[in-house]
Amino acid sequence: MIVSGAGRRSLDACQVSPSKNEIVLDPNLNASEVEICRRKTNTPSQPSSPAPQPSGLKRATHWSEAVEECYRFQTAGYRDLKEYCHVQGISDNEVKRWPHNGYIKVLLSRKGGYIYFDKARECQDKDLHKCKLFNYNTDSQ
Repeated sequence: MIVSGAGRRSLDACQVSPSKNEIVLDPNLNASEVEICRRKTNTPSQPSSPAPQPSGLKRATHWSEAVEECYRFQTAGYRDLKEYCHVQGISDNEVKRWPHNGYIKVLLSRKGGYIYFDKARECQDKDLHKCKLFNYNTDSQ
């Protein structure tokens, strides 16, 4: 519950619309209550642009650092770095990485919770065919 001045309001006043993935606010909420609702529902304060859509796809056949990075994002339920940053509302440099090799250290899973990764390679040769490498049109971005 939100306590403001003389009255109390429930968080029922701000709920996430499942079809549009945005919050629906009670028009009687003041600015601080709206910001609390946004934090509680994990919704960004600015309406976001649509997620970048890939223009192509290929499967990994050999291990590389790019394959390792995609494998870690796909383990957490995201296509790649672009989609993860878009969904989480963060920039590329806010993703936590191991300092010595630059591999991703921890990601917020799409299902909830955090996924922690080792310093060493996680994508084994037997899992290479599961990893998808997405291409994006550079002229539209």
